[in-house]
Amino acid sequence: DECKEVFSLYDEEGDGKIDATNIGDVVRGLGLKPTNAMIHKAAGEQYKRKGEKRISFEEFMPIYQQLTKAKEVGTTNDFIEGLRVFDKEETGKIMAHDLRHVLIAVGERLTEEQAEEIMEGVEDSEGLSLIASLVPDVCNS
Repeated sequence: DECKEVFSLYDEEGDGKIDATNIGDVVRGLGLKPTNAMIHKAAGEQYKRKGEKRISFEEFMPIYQQLTKAKEVGTTNDFIEGLRVFDKEETGKIMAHDLRHVLIAVGERLTEEQAEEIMEGVEDSEGLSLIASLVPDVCNS
């Protein structure tokens, strides 16, 4: 079963449990794209503090099922349209510093490390990133 397989990838201690803070990683690995707020609502306070709570697969499944029923937050096209605001010359590209700002400071904020991981290799010699090619990476992070 795919759910159990992805869940087990985050079982770092081999005890059939994952840290509750990895719930988002597991559901995203299963193809869902919930916001952190949606995950927090489904999982409760345990989701916020690393090392505080480990959950079993049986405890994870109701959370996953709740998130599968949640309304889709946004499509790839929605994100592309949102980034086009920064494409002043209508070239389909965004300045790397604008992208970094959006990733770190707007909406569902990423950490510096997450933003750097996404930005790695997407900047051309002029400091621009092609919007359509990087959005799927952002949506899957």
